This record gives sequence, C-alpha cells and structure tokens, in this order.
Amino acid sequence: MNAPQVTVVITPRDRYSGIIECINNLYRCTSEPFKLKVLDLDYPKHLKKSIADTLADKPNAEVIELGLVIPMQAIRQIRDNIDTPYTMLLDNDSNVTENWLPPLLETARDEHAAIVNPLTLEKAGVDEGASLRNHLYTNEIRIVNVEGQDYLIEDKHFRRALPEDIPKEVRSSEMFELHGVLFDTQVLQSIELPQMVIREHIDIGMQIRQMGRAIVTQPESVVIFDNLGTRMAWFDMKFFFFRWAPKLTYHSSRLFESRWGYNFYAEQAMYHWVFRRKIFLLCRWLYLPIPIANTVTRLVGKVKTLFTPVWDPLSDPVQLSQNYYSLKGW
Repeated sequence: MNAPQVTVVITPRDRYSGIIECINNLYRCTSEPFKLKVLDLDYPKHLKKSIADTLADKPNAEVIELGLVIPMQAIRQIRDNIDTPYTMLLDNDSNVTENWLPPLLETARDEHAAIVNPLTLEKAGVDEGASLRNHLYTNEIRIVNVEGQDYLIEDKHFRRALPEDIPKEVRSSEMFELHGVLFDTQVLQSIELPQMVIREHIDIGMQIRQMGRAIVTQPESVVIFDNLGTRMAWFDMKFFFFRWAPKLTYHSSRLFESRWGYNFYAEQAMYHWVFRRKIFLLCRWLYLPIPIANTVTRLVGKVKTLFTPVWDPLSDPVQLSQNYYSLKGW
C-alpha cells in the first residue's frame, strides 16, 4: 500500500455531537490511505468513549486530548507532529463526500498550492435559503473607504448559490474556510496560527499571499457542513458559548487590527451574526422547525438592533470597494 499523503485533523467547530458521524463518513468516503488525528477539546465522557470505540480498529487514527481550547490553539499544538505532505483540516460538523481526496491532492501538486479549497456547501440552517447551497467557492479581500477610513470586506463569490449554478473549473481564491481545507503541511507548520475565533482564515490567507503561494478551489471535491440545522444536545452548549464568547470575538478583531492595521467594515455585523446564531441554536434546541427558528431569530435580531444598531453606512459597500491586493500592489 502507498504511504499516506494526507493527515486529516478533526476539530470541533460549534458542537461536540457531530464527531461520530464525521469520523464514520470520512472512512466511508475515503479509499486512499490517510492518517487521522481527532482533537479532543473537552468532549463529554460518553462521547470520548464513543470516539475510542469507533477508532478501536483504526490503526491510522489517534485521539489527542487538549482540553477546552479554541481550534486555532489546538492546531498550533499538534501541527509539528504531522508527517504527511498534506493536512486536511476538517470541522466535526462537516462531512466529506465520495472522491473528495484525489482532486484536492492532484490540484495541490499541479498548482504548487499552499491551500486547496473543496467546494463547501451548507445545509439548511441559520438564514433562509435552499436546503443545500454554496457556502464557499472562491472569495476575495476588498477595501472600502468610509469618511477617510479604510475598512476590509470579505466578499464570497456565488454566496448561497445552488450547487448546479457554481462553476466547475479550478479557480484562484484569496482565502478559505475551516469547515474543510487542504494545506501543504510545510506551509501549515511555517505560518502563524493566530489566537482568533473569527477572521483567522483571512489572516492566514494574507500570510499565504505574502509568501507568494497559491490558494485555489477545486470544486470536484465537495464538503458539506451543518449550518446549525441539526438540533444541538445540551452538552454542546458548553463548547458553542465558549467558542463564540463576546470576549473572544472582540479579541480576535483587535488582534487582526494589530497585525494588519485594518478593521472590518462588517465588524459589528459579525457580532450581530454571532448573536443571531445563539438565538437560532436555542430555538432549535426547543425543537422549533428551521423556518420558524429563522423567523424568531430575525425578529429578535431586529429588536436588538433597535437598541444597538449595526453600523452599516453604505448601501452597497462591496460595489464601492476595490480588491485589496490590486490596490496595495501585492
């Protein structure tokens, strides 16, 4: 058998309870040899046992206990122990699909890419839309000026488009998403992994650009993530409210600003997005159907903005913006 070319690293994103499905699906959809590292960020005892039982006959897998830390910190702690040429970072609420790996590896080699994105689709959940829609094909970082102050914008192309409407060819991207992404392991081990829970993918994308390495998207590989549509268990709340705590999200914004010198135009909108996700999560925990949960979330969000309005002075900030790298001559 050929030596494994990729190590899959599974970390929690929003919850704990998706991990068993994620592991089983990974093995079901992956015929190529790989190594697996499951990062235990304080899973409850019954899930620790389920993970151990699931991996008992998998000699290519290991569980690494790291305690209650954010994903970036967890990846920092284990990355130097990865010995395959490529690393696939996979959130535990995301699932790969059939034939996901070969296109990513082939594209990484052909393009000498530091990062290769799969096409990332999201299932129905927060915000109304189709039952399966695009989350990330490609994206770019843009800059807009408001009253003499420059702000950054992340612009996702084909956002929430139907899968059949997304281009089929490999294209360049300026960033990625952590739901599922393939890294050149040497790059992953050489960059800074900032202590962030938001905007970390943008920070890393900018580092890759400084290195002169490519980020590309290969839509023949598809990853599907659960956009909070599946009801969370009570024990999931511990990780969700830790990961998305206001102190951590605000710190992430300030850390990005100190590292790159810019705020985001949508900083307040991001905090409001986190708030809405919390309301939606609680609605789903109370067994409200997704459409009703979204209606409640929208109404609660509107009430909140009556007291704390979201700063958004431009009617179409993306239209008024320019590509960051073109403007800066990178």
